[in-house]
Amino acid sequence: MQAGDFWNKHQGETCLIVSNGPNLELTPPEWFDYPSFGINRMYRYEGWKPTYFVGVDERLWTEYKDGILNAYPEIPKFVPSPDRDDIEAPNLVRFKHFHSSGHYVGGHLPTQYEALTKHGITYQRILGAVFQIAYYMGFTTMLVIGIQHKPGDENQHFFGEDRRGFAGQPERIWFDEYRHWAHMGKAEVLNISADTYVPEDVIPRDDYNKWVNAKE
Repeated sequence: MQAGDFWNKHQGETCLIVSNGPNLELTPPEWFDYPSFGINRMYRYEGWKPTYFVGVDERLWTEYKDGILNAYPEIPKFVPSPDRDDIEAPNLVRFKHFHSSGHYVGGHLPTQYEALTKHGITYQRILGAVFQIAYYMGFTTMLVIGIQHKPGDENQHFFGEDRRGFAGQPERIWFDEYRHWAHMGKAEVLNISADTYVPEDVIPRDDYNKWVNAKE
């Protein structure tokens, strides 16, 4: 399974990007029937599995590798190369990570065929990687749930508190990256999370009720 196999695989489709915020219980992913991305410790969510998983951080794979691999053996798992080349498991999809503080690598867009294979993508936080992988796959609508950023409660997640997860990082670091990819113009990106504190000029909002479509 190669990263290039996924180029435009979902051309023109809608995807669901599931973050790990405590507000996830207000918009459970099982309410939505779209190809989906789970991230980080989503493997701890019971009763639902994403279509794809994306994990980039060293700490994630050092501390929680067994949990991820045991929960998602059959799910394509996107991991950066060469960062996580030490991981060996079924259904890993390695994409090239270009280390840079900018958003683009030499002017290349994530919608181009060689973005994940030859040019590489650059990102600062997990959703920056997820948005670009979704662009690469050809999704033209991206719905985000479980993204909260409540001031003072940034360490809270659906599975409980993680004091090391946010590590006192200013919201600007996160919001600047969200804003960039949400407004790239190649797809409509919508924050349909309930109880969210992400400004609408960062990620436009919409009512999640418009998008609930899970099969009974």
